[in-house]
Amino acid sequence: MTSIVTVPFHGDTLFALQRSDGVFVAVKPICQNLGLDWKAQHRRITSDAILSEGMVITAIPSPGGTQDAVCLRLDLVNGWLFGIDDRRLDAEVRDRVLQYKRECYAVLFRHFHPGTATQAPVVSENEAIRLRLITESRQTFGCKAAAQLWFKLGLPIVPAMLAASGQGELSI
Repeated sequence: MTSIVTVPFHGDTLFALQRSDGVFVAVKPICQNLGLDWKAQHRRITSDAILSEGMVITAIPSPGGTQDAVCLRLDLVNGWLFGIDDRRLDAEVRDRVLQYKRECYAVLFRHFHPGTATQAPVVSENEAIRLRLITESRQTFGCKAAAQLWFKLGLPIVPAMLAASGQGELSI
């Protein structure tokens, strides 16, 4: 059974679908809230091997009637957000994008997993730099180079990554 959930976030409303196969977050409203070009972000998601695997198109009600919405699996929302190059954005939009990068996933996670996280994860400046390096590596050299850098930096392997690969170990 699918249920539509709204989650308030800094004066915006985030829309999510809770389905038997996971939680999926509507992406277009986030783009609109941030002032991002929806078509460009949609192309980015569909052309990315990992993000496109976690994308679903589903009908949701709206004031104008039922419409199709592109949604990303909850665990991929940060991957999409961190792929946005904030250096290319106007100052006003950049501040909103950075706010979403810092807090959006934690707010959604806490909503769908109450009691497991009482506050947003704290990211140190060093961790932020490492994540930025990985993002830039992926954008410049591709996913394989970013994965190699991820392991070289000693970042943790997420068990879901192993499950998604269908293997007991993750190969690069």
